Amino acid sequence: MLKTVFKGVAALFLLLVLIYFSLNLITRHNREFSVPNFSGLTFEEAIEKGGRGKLKLEIKDSLFVSNMKRGVIFKQNPPPHSKVKKGRRVLLTINSHLPKKVIMPSLVGLSLRQAKAELNSKELQLGTLHYQPDIATNNTLAQLYKGREISPGTLIEAGSSIDLKVGTAPGEGYTSIPSLIGFSLETAKDILVESSLNLGRVKYHSSITSRADSLSAFIVEQSPSAGKEAIYPLGTRVTLSLSTDKELLKSIQK
Repeated sequence: MLKTVFKGVAALFLLLVLIYFSLNLITRHNREFSVPNFSGLTFEEAIEKGGRGKLKLEIKDSLFVSNMKRGVIFKQNPPPHSKVKKGRRVLLTINSHLPKKVIMPSLVGLSLRQAKAELNSKELQLGTLHYQPDIATNNTLAQLYKGREISPGTLIEAGSSIDLKVGTAPGEGYTSIPSLIGFSLETAKDILVESSLNLGRVKYHSSITSRADSLSAFIVEQSPSAGKEAIYPLGTRVTLSLSTDKELLKSIQK
């Protein structure tokens, strides 16, 4: 009787061991590895770096970024350094070889907020705000491309930067500086525009070594510093420093 019990226990133990190793094999337990950073590489270079057969690389989209080398990767999902298993699909966005053309909209007479929304809808970027006396603050007076006025209907490369001449009403020529610490660069740009300010110099800490890092970075320093008093002229430039060091951000916020 005892011998039968031992045999049953041994059989159960072997079954559990078999199940454990089978699950290990199926799920590739403890065989996760870090996704490489493919930013700046061509698709062929990314395949070599990712190891042929190790990851399934796919081109999800193609967009045009004017200040980046043509035909290289500038976005990926999962992001760099993510832990994945063998065979994981990685979706890539490639910088197009040919720039996309869009039609320049008419912005004169729109409020600054409306002008910015119109530029975004046409895949254009808001550049520098140039303030001059007018009957209404943040009324768009002129639209400029590379320092010259550009007419509505002109074909222009998507992603181009459009500067605006905007008005300043009497007695409304000053603004306060908002706190930008902890925000991404894109969010900070929006906040600056809402405060009638311009983006100044952008500094990158040593923790940022790639475009992917710059996209995930956050602001850790600004100049001028944040203040509630409206003592800075509209259009003042704000210099920003970015980092990916979360410990640094925590120490600053404390």
